[in-house]
Amino acid sequence: MTLRAIIIGLIAAVVMAAGGHYCEAYLNVPGLVRGHLPLSVFGLLIFFAVVVNPLLGKLRSSWRQRPREIALILALLLVGCSITSAGLLRVFPSTLVYPILRAQVQPDWQRTKILEYTPPALLANRGVYSEEVVGNFVTPMGDEGNPISITDVPWHAWGEPLLVWGGIIILTTLAVISLSVLVHRQWARRERLRYPLAALATSLLECDQNGRTKILQNKLFWLGLVIPLTIQLVNGLYAWFPNSIQIPLSFDFSVLNERFPKFMSTPLAGYFAGPRLYPACVGLTFLLASDIGFSLGITNGLGVIAMYVMISMGMDISGNYLTGGYREWQTFGSFLAMALMLVYIGRRYYWVTLKQAVTFIPEAETERSSVLALQALILSMAALIGVLVAVGLEWPLAVLGVFLIMLMFLVMARLNAECGTFFYKPTWLMPGILVGLFGFTTLGPKAIVILGLLMFLLSGDPFECLMPFAVNGLKVTADTGHRSGRGGLMLAIAFVLAFVIAAPLTLWADYNEAAFTLGGGYSCSIYDIGTTAVTQLNLSGELEKVNQYTSWERLMNIRPDSRFFLAVAIGFLLVIGCSAMRLRYLWWPLHPVVFLGFASWTLGKYGASFFLGWLLKAAVTKLGGPGQYVRVRPMMLGVVVGDLAGGCIMMLTFWLYYAITGTAGPPWGFW
Repeated sequence: MTLRAIIIGLIAAVVMAAGGHYCEAYLNVPGLVRGHLPLSVFGLLIFFAVVVNPLLGKLRSSWRQRPREIALILALLLVGCSITSAGLLRVFPSTLVYPILRAQVQPDWQRTKILEYTPPALLANRGVYSEEVVGNFVTPMGDEGNPISITDVPWHAWGEPLLVWGGIIILTTLAVISLSVLVHRQWARRERLRYPLAALATSLLECDQNGRTKILQNKLFWLGLVIPLTIQLVNGLYAWFPNSIQIPLSFDFSVLNERFPKFMSTPLAGYFAGPRLYPACVGLTFLLASDIGFSLGITNGLGVIAMYVMISMGMDISGNYLTGGYREWQTFGSFLAMALMLVYIGRRYYWVTLKQAVTFIPEAETERSSVLALQALILSMAALIGVLVAVGLEWPLAVLGVFLIMLMFLVMARLNAECGTFFYKPTWLMPGILVGLFGFTTLGPKAIVILGLLMFLLSGDPFECLMPFAVNGLKVTADTGHRSGRGGLMLAIAFVLAFVIAAPLTLWADYNEAAFTLGGGYSCSIYDIGTTAVTQLNLSGELEKVNQYTSWERLMNIRPDSRFFLAVAIGFLLVIGCSAMRLRYLWWPLHPVVFLGFASWTLGKYGASFFLGWLLKAAVTKLGGPGQYVRVRPMMLGVVVGDLAGGCIMMLTFWLYYAITGTAGPPWGFW
């Protein structure tokens, strides 16, 4: 690791975290981060690797960034992406103040006094309304060209919640990065996962003995690059000049709504009526194992058919993230099975690492970085649970809540590393699972509120969560010669530094501009659920009894939903069966992602692109054999690079237009 790479990477992470959120929240420009393949980061990587870095080398050889330096900068920048938008700052700090504002105008909240069930340390100004803290948060204090001073922010009301939530967020981050380092050796070296997103970056960094990028010397790569780049630029011009030509990537099959109205009313069936192709997604799918590409391509179709059959049979498949439902619980069962399969596959490695981590007695087949990572994981999770207990959450719920969040991150990272799921959000979140397990009223309003806030702050929109960024960052740095332990340490430092700087700057921006309350508004739904719990417990006369439950009494009075265990068992057995068949038989065509992505709109959106990517690979392999696939692979890498490059050019165009005119450009979106 060179000093200049560390400095550049840390600065980039801070700028991405703080500046990226400000741009999304308060400027009418395209967001910098969208999913785990951020257009801004990978687009700039392409531009730097193809154009800037070679020019720097010609000006002065010492100015040219070496591949391992670029890899480290990229890894640290990806960490900053996990803070920018949906990963964190979309909900933090607005979640800590917006419920106080809503409580002033919600009669149900006032009647049930639901806000009082929130521990004061978890809300701004200890949950008490004041015009200085709450009113000024949603009314701009600054004037155009005359921003407020950093000292004008009412810091006295924010010190405690920033300290508590900051500790929770940082401890979770340390646990996530430690887990990423722990699994890195197993996934990258033993199982040799493909890491499609990391492979994309590595292909742009691999140089020959003369320092020239290898992939750029392949003519098929440039052929693949030109086609989607042209499409992006032509369609970008169409966005600005509607009278120009357009190359359609969307297709209108709305006739299906008329021919099959009942089937098309099924959730997510709408993607059949208006499929859209994303060239970068097609190219990435071509690079995947055939069973993975096929499974991704049919996931939405199988899910819609399954839901249609269940609805036709009279089954209730309604539900949501906070209270659960059949779809949510079935997907959770699939996640649980996938996690167990991951442990089973790497059981030898994890066992000897655990033995050395706990006993401090050296074991064969271990690495010092993995042992230290496991020790850090255990300590950070224990500390996180301790903080949650200290603020008022009972220890069994704290343990289960932390376990479920880490389970989600682990499986999402695995899917990203193995299947390239760059934009994915499962149908379940932690509160809905605990509601299904314990029963809606057994949890009680206080636990529902705390668990809901914890979920929103740590995993409300997990399609930009940290762990997939971290495992890809570790893979890219390891492929260019860095040690995983040092890489993990740098990732942790980058996150902590970026968060510590971005959080107060975001709070200043919220008071100066009038808060961007999208995430805060979402989080208020947890109080609506809590209000319903209070009302039901009042009607049954059990509110006081449930509120006074000890930890053991709450465990002894579990009232699980009648559908919970059945749905979990179905999802669990489907993934176990599919995994067993995949391990035993080479001809087995399905990957467990087909069940892990059940009813996920994020996979449904890209279903047509997944299927086309698999179909192209199947055709090339069938007609030309494995050798032809290897020859065509650089062209499909070019497709991905060209699509991202074209999208990045369009993004910069919109930014330039806003900088000159101060107004937003026409509607445009990449993903």
